[in-house]
Amino acid sequence: MAGDENVGALSADPRWRGRSWRIAGEDFGRILALSDGVFAFAMTLLAITLAVPVVATSGRTEPQISQALGRALVGDIGPIFGYAFAFVMIGVWWIVHNRSFQYLARYDSALVWINMSILIQIAIMPFVMGVYNSYNNVQAAVDLFAGLQVTLGLTNMLLWEYAHRRGLLRNDVPEDVARYFTRRGWFSSAVFAVSIGISFVSVTGAQLTWIATFFALRFSLPKQVEEEIVNSPEPNREP
Repeated sequence: MAGDENVGALSADPRWRGRSWRIAGEDFGRILALSDGVFAFAMTLLAITLAVPVVATSGRTEPQISQALGRALVGDIGPIFGYAFAFVMIGVWWIVHNRSFQYLARYDSALVWINMSILIQIAIMPFVMGVYNSYNNVQAAVDLFAGLQVTLGLTNMLLWEYAHRRGLLRNDVPEDVARYFTRRGWFSSAVFAVSIGISFVSVTGAQLTWIATFFALRFSLPKQVEEEIVNSPEPNREP
């Protein structure tokens, strides 16, 4: 079978001796299918963290009900913003995850478990978002959300560094691309770590610094590296 041939080829490589071969290989189909499913499910569950406003209708005219509903919706601006931001952040982490796997040629047990640790953090995002929506002006809730982004950035960087050092990447990965993927993890984690520090002074200021994540990721991407990533082939999903 193709899977057995892949395992045999990998075990012949001295860099791979002494590892667990039961889940080693080169076909990322099942890994990416599970990963994409977790990302998609977490995005969907985020909507559950939003509650429909309840306004009293008894004895009120339609214009009065409309005004009351409008005020209630305005009062929910914080949770709605939090939902949108969390949705975008999960999308950002999915892009990061997908780009990393574009450069992987093979995997082993440790890489699979590092990937699992990323997925468990994505899966818990709706719960963290629910806490944030209920207490968006409370430091502990803001720091909880920011802390999750810090660990996600570090774990994604760990996956890349592990693959880089263990020879799991494609042979044609440019060195500037490898450096960018490491730098990207540090940048995103640093922004949210700084926001945790700022939260001791201003909770609102801490949340505003999160926007810097997108600028950090965008402006840390050199044009040449961006072109290389865009032109890189998709990961192997063949059965």
